[in-house]
Amino acid sequence: MTMKSDKLLHTAASLTSDLFSPLLVPTYGMAVALFLTRLHYLPLTVRLWALAGVFAITCMIPLCSILLLMRIGKVSDASISDRRQRTLPYCISTACYIGAALFVAYMQAPHWLAMFFAGAAIVSFISMLITRFWKISAHTGGVGGLAAVLFWLARCGYIETGALVWASAGILLVGVMAWARLYLERHTLMQVFAGAVLSFATVYIVITYA
Repeated sequence: MTMKSDKLLHTAASLTSDLFSPLLVPTYGMAVALFLTRLHYLPLTVRLWALAGVFAITCMIPLCSILLLMRIGKVSDASISDRRQRTLPYCISTACYIGAALFVAYMQAPHWLAMFFAGAAIVSFISMLITRFWKISAHTGGVGGLAAVLFWLARCGYIETGALVWASAGILLVGVMAWARLYLERHTLMQVFAGAVLSFATVYIVITYA
């Protein structure tokens, strides 16, 4: 492999990790609900307000918390590479997912949408427990949950156009993210696999049966 191609692959892996980071995936999931399902009939201002609310709760609050923790020396970097430093950020994320579930419920969103965030909260809590002993991948966990909601919506006929394409794209994204985390040497194969399976299974089960 040439130095140029290696640099391109490294850039692609880094962009994938950043664009589909656990901080952004909940917003993508909300966008899927608002623009691919029957919720797209809602006024645009209502949809944008709901999207902004989820973004603030699940991205901005955790991000600001991480920056604060970095400032006071509780975490060493924005990626929280040291698993021993992840307990408090996971607690914050769990609380934010619960907050997002309550927010969309307050907005009178469909029950399954609130359960998407509830499932994410459960995944975050379980990942917190696991990470105390083993560095399970939060990145494949994030896209695994997104793939689960896409697959569920497609199976139930809630995606009105291109359901199979969107469901397939969700599964493909999990594979691409797994490659990215392995290429960057942030996780082992088992860690990325465990993150994806835990999140996909948990979110799918919660949305289906809760």
